[in-house]
Amino acid sequence: MRFKKLYYFVTVAEELHFGRAAQRLHISQPPLSQQIKSLEDELEASLFERTSQRVTLTAAGKALLPQAKSLLQMWENTQKQVKAISKGEDGNLSVGFIWATGTPHFSKGIGDFKKKYSQATLNLESMTTVDALQALTLDKIDLAFVFLNPSVDVSRFQNCHYEHQDNLLALHADHPLSSKKVVSLSDLKGESFVMFARSSHPSLYDQMMNHLHDADVQPNIVQISKVTQTTRTLVAAGVGIAIVPESTKYDQREGLTYRPILGSLPNLEIHMVWKAERETALMTRFMEHMLEHVKDLP
Repeated sequence: MRFKKLYYFVTVAEELHFGRAAQRLHISQPPLSQQIKSLEDELEASLFERTSQRVTLTAAGKALLPQAKSLLQMWENTQKQVKAISKGEDGNLSVGFIWATGTPHFSKGIGDFKKKYSQATLNLESMTTVDALQALTLDKIDLAFVFLNPSVDVSRFQNCHYEHQDNLLALHADHPLSSKKVVSLSDLKGESFVMFARSSHPSLYDQMMNHLHDADVQPNIVQISKVTQTTRTLVAAGVGIAIVPESTKYDQREGLTYRPILGSLPNLEIHMVWKAERETALMTRFMEHMLEHVKDLP
């Protein structure tokens, strides 16, 4: 490769002595001289003035030296980057995630990954399950954390289970049901509900409504919330109660409390989903890292 010839040239230019340059390169002097001659032939320019007393750079050699150093540095950086990408330590990864992943172990997993692999770039965006699957289809993101159940068609994707979460009842701290340690579904009859938008997670919404109807609960939906932050705000304001994933309990805002629910409700299973053809070493390393944090942290 010409980079090898440039490296030989820079070494001789720094030593201004073919013997010392050959020793530094751990080769004999004749091959070194041949490589320099070959480079000069390619460039059609003499790079060194050689006398029995000394070796000096010609004007062409002086012009080449900084350029050669720059090219060699660029090549070295490129090699490092390519090796890092092949090992999953560098590159770009776009990740969509539903709000229910807002747990301490998710946040810590992201933070630790960014510290450990600082060369890699993570582009993170909060999305609904519907939006995330659409973004995956259109190659707008590489990986998504979404609610998944058998009625959600992900046949065109690869997926891996990330975590299970229980359902909790979010209610105002002064709500009569807050006096109970555990709330049953039958306790929810006649209550005003703040519900997430069906368009965000249609399968989960339909399952939730079916389970409530099976328990003879006809929810009085007084507010539809597109984002969980709004749900928490409305519940804390006393607008209604809400059934939420357990990750929501990590928001300990004033006026808001949570209770376990006794009764049959949809399983909240969060999966990582991606296209097989877009899988990279960085994605694989990231998924393995995130799964380790789910396993190791409470």
